[in-house]
Amino acid sequence: MKIKYIDGKRFLRGIRAGARKVVDQQDHLNKINVFPVPDADTGTNMAATMKTVVTNMSPDNSPIDEATQKIADSALEGARGNSGVILAQFFYGLAKGIGKNHKVSTAQFAEAAVSAKQHAFKALSEPREGTILSVIKDWAENVYENSKKIFDFQELLNHALEVAKRSLEATRSKIEAMRNANVVDSGAQGFVYILEGISHFIDRGRIKENQETTLEPVESIAHTEVLPEQINYRFCTECLIEGQNIPVDDLRKQIEQYGDSVVLAGSDKKARLHIHSNEPAKVFKIARQYGALLQQKADDMLKQYLVAHNPHPRIALVVDSACDLPQEFIDRYNLHVVPVRVSFGQSCYIDKITITPEYFYEMLDSEPEHPQTSQPSPADFINLYGFLLSHYDSIISIHIPESVSGTFQNALNAARTFPDRKISIIDSKTLSVSMGFIAERAVELIAAGKSHDEIVTDLTRATRRTQIFVGITNLKYMIRGGRVGKAKGLAAKLLHIKPILNLDEHGVPQHFSKSFSRKGAFAKVLQLAIDLAAQKTNPRFRIAHVNNHSIAEHYVSELKKRFGVGSINILPASPVLGAHAGIGAAAIGISWSE
Repeated sequence: MKIKYIDGKRFLRGIRAGARKVVDQQDHLNKINVFPVPDADTGTNMAATMKTVVTNMSPDNSPIDEATQKIADSALEGARGNSGVILAQFFYGLAKGIGKNHKVSTAQFAEAAVSAKQHAFKALSEPREGTILSVIKDWAENVYENSKKIFDFQELLNHALEVAKRSLEATRSKIEAMRNANVVDSGAQGFVYILEGISHFIDRGRIKENQETTLEPVESIAHTEVLPEQINYRFCTECLIEGQNIPVDDLRKQIEQYGDSVVLAGSDKKARLHIHSNEPAKVFKIARQYGALLQQKADDMLKQYLVAHNPHPRIALVVDSACDLPQEFIDRYNLHVVPVRVSFGQSCYIDKITITPEYFYEMLDSEPEHPQTSQPSPADFINLYGFLLSHYDSIISIHIPESVSGTFQNALNAARTFPDRKISIIDSKTLSVSMGFIAERAVELIAAGKSHDEIVTDLTRATRRTQIFVGITNLKYMIRGGRVGKAKGLAAKLLHIKPILNLDEHGVPQHFSKSFSRKGAFAKVLQLAIDLAAQKTNPRFRIAHVNNHSIAEHYVSELKKRFGVGSINILPASPVLGAHAGIGAAAIGISWSE
């Protein structure tokens, strides 16, 4: 029976079949991912993109114009990675080409396929031959040419699928990275999986639960000659921009100086930005001029590469970004950081990646809205844990106190989605630089070859061997953030009270002491730290500050004189502390031996 028209119902079911194929084969896509960066996540990203499409799909009785528009919107919102954003732009172009038609003939579909190809190419500044774009082009052009003589969708799409497969095989030799690894382009393979799923549905009229596939076996990550130092841009950076009259072409030109693999998909009201960059914060500072920044993501491709291709311990260590540690330490010992989100109004940023401490401090004083910090979502943890468990035996995940954030609970819930794997979630009972001491202890124990259970037991004891004292010089930030009531805040301001905070044994912040002057507050924080450390064995110190480097240096000088310790790190405080303590605050973190 010939199929002369495709309506919304048939199209939606075909896309579901294609999505299933991508999800089923995502591990294979990850293993053959060597271009543009061999970070083994193309399958994860394309699967996440297609899952969003399926989750948000229109009802089956929708006309094809509504169905394709919904798919385009969902793909744009859920797009992850270079190939995911190109795929979103493909669907956007397809929807534009479908126009207002409630069902389409082969000729009308062919016009839409050409539109999809054109929009996919338009998303990139420098399209590369030998990638997903090559397969999209060859497929769309074949559909268009054959639509002049073939009026049956089953025949049209099956013929175009064979062309796409040949085009896919050609990617094996067109780019050096694929040629050296003897693999096809992973994004192009993902697109072919979608086409296979659609064709299978058109042929059979149903989604087969366990589709057979003919894949060359890939037992391990594809070999690549790329060295870590050849990864020029570290972060796969993305966000969704919502605004009015977004100048997509101008924006692309403005951000090109900050990286490569630039992809901008969407329209002048909603656009998905993708770039590989070492300076995500600068990219987003430019993008924010044109609208609210939503759904920010910045995957560390260098870390993903090192995990996938280099030997490492059997136990992965995860912290959240409320843990303040030197970046050099995080990189050297391969800590995996789940970022806290920081929001100014509608724009949401990724702590320490898409918003630097300096930019955060600037916005803290200049923005009309007080920043809100929010815990990483369960999906953030699930995505990271899933990636790590494909390379490690187990995970230890250390987090900000349960008493002050839902981060701990979200990590716990995410761990439960892997019931057959060993994931331990630890409440640090502290934050900022003191939390960093606990992470350091975990690194020492992992390097010493201790077992997972031994490490967890030790770290639980270590949470009782840290403390932090925070001096706050201006209560306006705590009042704006709702931590202090306006009446109480006004009284404290009139009395010039400068509170000093610490955390109790349960990790609950408390007003430990106070002073009546800025100078007095800092002096009291120093004295409290000295008095506590004098009672402990082998005290260690670390300083955090909110745009107050001078007092941080003063603390270092005084502590070195008093205890004769070596180097003491000074770090900008994470927004989890800085948003509430405010500009000028400074803290001393202390750790000691049993």
